Amino acid sequence: MTELALPAGSLQAALVAFNEGADAVYLGMRNFSARKEATNFSLEDLAKLKQLANEQKKKIYVTVNTLVDDDQLGEIIRTLKQISFIGCDGIIVQDLGVARIIKDQFPSLELHGSTQLAVHTIEGVKELQRMGFTRAVLARELTLQEIQTIREACPDIELKVFIHGAQCYGFSGLCMASEQICSRSANCGACAQICRSWFYLEADKDQSTALSPVPANKTSGWYFSMSDLASGENAKLLDDMGIDSLKVEGRMKGPAYTLAASRYYRAILDGNASEEEKQALKESLAVVFSRRQTGGWLSDYGREGQNFEIRTTPTLGSTSYPGHRGIPAAKVKVVKSDYAIITALHDMSIRDGLMFFTKGKRDPIEAVKFSLSGIYDQKGISLTRAYKGETLEIDLPKYGPLPHAGDVLYLISFHDQTPALINENLPTVKYPLDLLVDITDNSLILKTVFQEKTIERTYEIEVSIAKKEQDLQQHLHTVFTQSDTSYFSLGSVSYTNSSKLTDSEVFLPLSLLKSIRRDWYAILDNELARWMTTEVELLDCETKQPSQVLPSREKLCTKDGLPYLDIFKLAQQFEEKKKPEGILYFEEGLLYLPLSPVMFEEQRFFDALTSIVTYLQKEGYLERVRIGLNNIGQVAWARKHAEVKCFFDTYLYLSNAESAKKALELLPSAVGGYLWMERETCQENLWPFKPTVVGPSYHPPLFISRSCFRHDSLMLSCENCPHKGSWYVTQQNNRYHVMVNDCITTVVRA
Repeated sequence: MTELALPAGSLQAALVAFNEGADAVYLGMRNFSARKEATNFSLEDLAKLKQLANEQKKKIYVTVNTLVDDDQLGEIIRTLKQISFIGCDGIIVQDLGVARIIKDQFPSLELHGSTQLAVHTIEGVKELQRMGFTRAVLARELTLQEIQTIREACPDIELKVFIHGAQCYGFSGLCMASEQICSRSANCGACAQICRSWFYLEADKDQSTALSPVPANKTSGWYFSMSDLASGENAKLLDDMGIDSLKVEGRMKGPAYTLAASRYYRAILDGNASEEEKQALKESLAVVFSRRQTGGWLSDYGREGQNFEIRTTPTLGSTSYPGHRGIPAAKVKVVKSDYAIITALHDMSIRDGLMFFTKGKRDPIEAVKFSLSGIYDQKGISLTRAYKGETLEIDLPKYGPLPHAGDVLYLISFHDQTPALINENLPTVKYPLDLLVDITDNSLILKTVFQEKTIERTYEIEVSIAKKEQDLQQHLHTVFTQSDTSYFSLGSVSYTNSSKLTDSEVFLPLSLLKSIRRDWYAILDNELARWMTTEVELLDCETKQPSQVLPSREKLCTKDGLPYLDIFKLAQQFEEKKKPEGILYFEEGLLYLPLSPVMFEEQRFFDALTSIVTYLQKEGYLERVRIGLNNIGQVAWARKHAEVKCFFDTYLYLSNAESAKKALELLPSAVGGYLWMERETCQENLWPFKPTVVGPSYHPPLFISRSCFRHDSLMLSCENCPHKGSWYVTQQNNRYHVMVNDCITTVVRA
């Protein structure tokens, strides 16, 4: 059966998930987590959870899914030491340099490709598999049919699919809005959620109304706020498809969310709940947290793939309000100064949380939240609970705005939704070490090996003759099995008897042995701390590969600011025998063709690219052409076309020397690459080649999105749509250009 994986932003959330039927949890440590604002896990927390997971046959996945720079390589190795010591069932990685470190230094850790890698094609998944990844977490922008195609083409690698939770406007890993606007890197776990903020819209005056329509009621809004994914109806379909794991998003949410999500999706996968029971569980989950909900690209995209079929399903945006809205609880009939007469649309109780919308001061729409303090029947009798369909009076907040007749009140929390605390005073998982004891006439010598280092300690002890026959092996085993709070335990114990007594005559005082045991395990724990915290010496890279200095990256952008070219348009132009000068970027005698990081029609994309290469070769241009790779799925194509000179472009994220080494392992013929666009310097002595800095004038797109701005944000019909468009949005005196081409939306600085 497909695994159900729940988020664990804290130890308590993980314990709740296991209690409620989750097969696995995914969590982050205190560093290098894409959800750095979550509570996250200490070494002790992870050790406790690992012991419980072992007992219950559950799984733990640890996220180390941020990009790191050279200065952080030592720290990332120390973090990986902690994780490898405790153990986990998979480590979720974005940075290819981190993946290389894991394969080289921590081979016991299974590699899982993060959704931050933006893997959405067959070749992307296969490339991860070639690199030693055992699982790929697919991009959230895929339809069921596209997932099915990948599953059939890639049967020998595990696939994980998002089934519930928040959706990002831009591709995970490709979104630069937070960094561009707030200098907070989403790729370092500090996303400011710019997509959930308010923008004003204006038409592109250089375009016709058909290409830049602005509906009268859509002149401002949360245009880039996506609906939440709630696709329970597809869980069994994905299970039947052979998807290995279903992932619920939400490490920033608490145990109440974990409980509700576990119960709902467990009921669906087990198939033992009635439709009424599943609906109740779904509503409970929505009350704990939900924006507007849709089936996302899985079922509500309205298309099987990247075609131009007319979409009739609900839009995927949540542009009217970007936050938690729960479920409709009541319709307001009459409003007085301190109470309202309502018709209940759902059962609710005293102290439940309610919310209504009103005209705001900061944003045009604001949410007013309050706790339900009083419920009364039509005779004025106080009640503790209201039932669906009843007409009742409820108390309103004493201060602040009031709702109006006709407004809907939303149920946003239950008074009893917080689960009872689960005891966190749990035993930790222990690392077994084999112990060798050498017994002399006046000492015990203890030896073990940890991380290829022999640890030895001599204890003075007078060996005396036992009054009765001794089982020395059992005696030593009994004493040293008890490791108390140490992170170590006894594996096997063996001994040599170098004393003048026989084994059965040797008497070792129990009190003294216990004292030795406590000291011994303290020594081991100190050795562990030393091993985990030892500064890592990063060695200079002795073998340097010559590399080309690439142009300042803003020179490889279209006039609209796009840092890649339309491969299908190029293929058409070259089919018409047009010259590459003026079509490709020309710098210092070389021609540059940066590829798009998004390529849903992968085979068509590569066919078009191959036809371009064939034309350029025939016309004598190919030796002067440089092709920029921007997705891991493009690397295999480059390897197969040795005649083409390629470079690692900005979306392959060469953030550290290890990632550069991994990139060269994947494509030894590469002529160079750009340093990670969020950094201006690196430790060049560590690198296998000198990377090119993108330059201060380069501004990558804020968003590259499969969400069509025309349809999902402006709610325009697909009927007679030109499949493209152009607008401008503004926010706090900043202006951005929104472009739609073939239903893909890109947002850049204007």
